[in-house]
Amino acid sequence: MSVYDDFVNFGAVCKAWQRVYSMKKPPLSPRCPWLLLAEEKEQKNHSRVFFNVFDNKVYNFKLPELTGRKCVGTSFGWLLSVGIDFQMNLFHPLSKHQLSLPPHPYVWERYRNFELFPLDYGDIFLYKCVLSRNPWNSVTHEYDRDCIIMVIYTNFKTLAFTRPGYKAWIDIKCDSQCFYDITLYKGKFYAVNNHGNVFVCHIDGDIVFTECITFCKEPEDYIQKYLVESSGDLLLVSRIREGPLVADEFINDDFEDDIEDVNIHEDESEEEQEQDQDQEQVREVGQEIIYEIPYVTTGLKILKLESSSEVKSKNEYDWANVDSLGDQALFVGDNSSMSLSASSFNGCKANCIYFTDDNVDCYPNCLNGGGYDMG
Repeated sequence: MSVYDDFVNFGAVCKAWQRVYSMKKPPLSPRCPWLLLAEEKEQKNHSRVFFNVFDNKVYNFKLPELTGRKCVGTSFGWLLSVGIDFQMNLFHPLSKHQLSLPPHPYVWERYRNFELFPLDYGDIFLYKCVLSRNPWNSVTHEYDRDCIIMVIYTNFKTLAFTRPGYKAWIDIKCDSQCFYDITLYKGKFYAVNNHGNVFVCHIDGDIVFTECITFCKEPEDYIQKYLVESSGDLLLVSRIREGPLVADEFINDDFEDDIEDVNIHEDESEEEQEQDQDQEQVREVGQEIIYEIPYVTTGLKILKLESSSEVKSKNEYDWANVDSLGDQALFVGDNSSMSLSASSFNGCKANCIYFTDDNVDCYPNCLNGGGYDMG
């Protein structure tokens, strides 16, 4: 047995098999991505619900270790969680292995006196997490100190890493910030910022330096970017959203003044009809504007990193458009981005991108709290 489903079914046969399952369960990865559903506000039995999108099965696990904690999906079946005490843990839901990680001093000093709900703390500074390898060594039955845990965190969305046993996070100094995604590609961490610029992190022990390998021609900050390793290639996925919140957040007054009103002679009755429709989607709550349909993903574009060439002692990298993923399916969102062979899983669609709603900054202005831009 090598997958979640087999172990869960094994333990469900009878009480005797359940006891064996509870003693022998290793930290395995699920065969396909599962969705960790939102925690119920009045949860008394400390259970969390996972959903398999391919077979529509729901799995309930009693996980008090995750109660009231912000969770981020990462590699090898592990979750990174953070609580109101700022303690950060790597946790494996099936094996119950848990690795304590150091809190970040910047976050602790800045936010410890804020009267916020527990999940809000996590939303402030924890965005992505990627592992270089499985942190649990099944041979030595100890945590692997060679495992690198890389995160995007703080409200500036900067990079940092640590290892099992470390007492602190090591901030990665870089000329850029506001990173959107990180991934492991050919043994190195790659990161993309809000402008689409891609950086590679060179890590030697605790010494790190970053190199901007390309300036991608993708200047629009409102386009979410992801990096995914797929079939030996590094892909840059651009996710385009449209909606009133997107416009309000990223188009300032100066920019609006520069736009020529090409529709100045448009029929006034048509304008009034459009305004009425817009007002139906907007509600005022106190002094805040709440949108029923704040944003929606309207398209995705994929670029592939091609071989580099040396120009004036510097490596230059080119990107090529990708028109088809073939048998691959990509999974992006508030998790470690990944690619799978669709033919290996019943119900998985080839040449498709599965995405969850990771536009957390806009959730407060959504009528039902956000999280609905999925598909």
